[in-house]
Amino acid sequence: MRILVTGATGYIGAVVAAVLAERGHAVVGTARSAAAEAELVALGHEAVRADLHDPETLARAAATCDATIHAAATQDEEMGPVEQAAVHAMLAALAGTGKAFVYTSGVWIYGSAPPGGLLDEDSVPDPVGLLAWRPALESEVLAAAEAGIRTIVIRPGMVYGRGGGPLNQFAAMAEDGVPRYVGDGENHWSLVHVDDLAELYALALERAPAGTLVNGILGPPLRVRDLAEAAAAGAGLPAPQSWPFAEAALVLDPDDADGVTRDHRISGDRARALLGWEPPARSPLDELRGQAEAGSGISSQAMPETPSQ
Repeated sequence: MRILVTGATGYIGAVVAAVLAERGHAVVGTARSAAAEAELVALGHEAVRADLHDPETLARAAATCDATIHAAATQDEEMGPVEQAAVHAMLAALAGTGKAFVYTSGVWIYGSAPPGGLLDEDSVPDPVGLLAWRPALESEVLAAAEAGIRTIVIRPGMVYGRGGGPLNQFAAMAEDGVPRYVGDGENHWSLVHVDDLAELYALALERAPAGTLVNGILGPPLRVRDLAEAAAAGAGLPAPQSWPFAEAALVLDPDDADGVTRDHRISGDRARALLGWEPPARSPLDELRGQAEAGSGISSQAMPETPSQ
């Protein structure tokens, strides 16, 4: 298939594009600049000029491809309206074609898990304030299956691997060189390695029926304090310290502080059962601790919800 990937030069999108190419698909990546276009071509992909802020460029690109994976996001205060306009334009262009459209959501659509339980795709959404628009957009994407589009929504967990992803936030929030986590660190996050997540996108594109919603999560939930300690060790940084929520909320966006302190114990069973997604077993804590040895320590990057940095 000839597949459009938005955000194909981003953290997730670049790996998705590579996996698709390895599986014999032709990748068309969106590029906002000549530099991004050159990067895509150097990787062996086709490039098309398109921009999230110009929805019609995305619609035209999607219409020329056999399938679309939307892995781009502005990650700014305009993210909601920009995302909605872009998705609406692409869905309109694909109506009645039977083509696949994969939308990237995220786990910040969930509230905290109930005591002793796990959240799953049937749990009622309770998004942080800055993503209050996302449940409705997810529903629109899934409902577009009735308009003749094979729509799929993936909610990635906290993505890690290759030295990038939202776990970099512990270093990004450092004070005097000491990394921090918000709150007491007793809450949990559910993770997925970026390589395994890319494999899920490929499987969903190839196998998922219309109207599919899956969590992109592998392995048991891990305590945030343990993740912070492992990430700091892998980056060669001092042991992390707790940042009281009230103090953090004065510095961070309050929604960011809210999101990172939620107890996100989330199941990824549906994706495995429905799509046969069975990546090799991993130990995220060991992988994070080993990043310094691998030469890919934690850098100061973006905050948690990062579909396509």
